[in-house]
Amino acid sequence: MGRTVIPYSRQMQYIESSLGQYRRGLRKPDQEIFDELIRTAKLQVQAGVMASSPYPIDIMLLTMMIDLKKEILRLKKESEALRKQE
Repeated sequence: MGRTVIPYSRQMQYIESSLGQYRRGLRKPDQEIFDELIRTAKLQVQAGVMASSPYPIDIMLLTMMIDLKKEILRLKKESEALRKQE
């Protein structure tokens, strides 16, 4: 009989709950950022399922980095557009 694989979404919930003490130790503004990063990872749950990594935290962190990179690129474009207006 094969092994039962825990669904990725449940693994994400486990990781989030295991980081609960860490989150409580953060300052309030940092807690809000932490929560936003977790939400970002949850938005890409389909990609995490497809990756089928034995270490779901890696996929969650990669998803967070992708989102941060998108934000950086958006801000760079806005900055360049503002410079061109000057």
